[in-house]
Amino acid sequence: MSSLAETQATLRRAIVAPEVAEAVLPMLAAPRGARRRLAIYQRHYHESLGRHLLGRFPTVEWLLGSQRMRALVDAFIRVSPPKAPCMAEYGVEFTNFIAWDRSTHNLPYLEDAAWLDWHLGDVAVAVDRPPLQVAALRAFPQDRLPDLAMTLQAGTRYLGSGWPVDDLVRVKLSENAPGQLTFNPVPVALEIRGSRGRFDVGRLDPATFKFRSAIGQGKPLGVAMQRALETDPEFDVPHGLASLFADGLVVAVSDPASGGNVV
Repeated sequence: MSSLAETQATLRRAIVAPEVAEAVLPMLAAPRGARRRLAIYQRHYHESLGRHLLGRFPTVEWLLGSQRMRALVDAFIRVSPPKAPCMAEYGVEFTNFIAWDRSTHNLPYLEDAAWLDWHLGDVAVAVDRPPLQVAALRAFPQDRLPDLAMTLQAGTRYLGSGWPVDDLVRVKLSENAPGQLTFNPVPVALEIRGSRGRFDVGRLDPATFKFRSAIGQGKPLGVAMQRALETDPEFDVPHGLASLFADGLVVAVSDPASGGNVV
């Protein structure tokens, strides 16, 4: 007799991969009408994932058109079933799937637009924590500043693109979206912020983008400074650091060497 876990795994195979259902059904000791019942589960599985993906990538759907987007989503679901139990985590690989799908090669900005869609969905459900003031840095010896790590608000993401994909989102959200759109390559460095259902996308200068994105990746303050100065030797480090706090982005500071935290 199969264990519950084995039975569940077998049922999952039959739902996720309909082509193996005929081979799997005898292993389930299923009652009469099992094929019809299994078909219901298969439809529910496919439709639920499809609705989720369409909701996470609205700009991509707008660019491709509903029919073309649905075909791409269906293909993705077949080759990339969920790997985690949380539905919110499903679909991040769709951004890479778009990049190698031949049908999207005439839209070189589509992958970046997909990443922006994904980040917007993430930040919009985040919850802000009370931000720190720059005075929090006084708790650390001055010679330790380059080694400090900072935690940013959960609803903060950074995206660099060779295309102004933020304009695409704004046009998509506009009630006056044009029937045709002239879209030319322009490098942008985007800071994406969101909390409790709201989001905002702003452009940063390249050095500030390097500085903030490095901190967002958990890099020490010294590394963030170095990346900014490599991008622009005139980057004002004190101002860049102060503005990070002034914008309410820093929620924790720690010295990895001592384990000390400011919260």
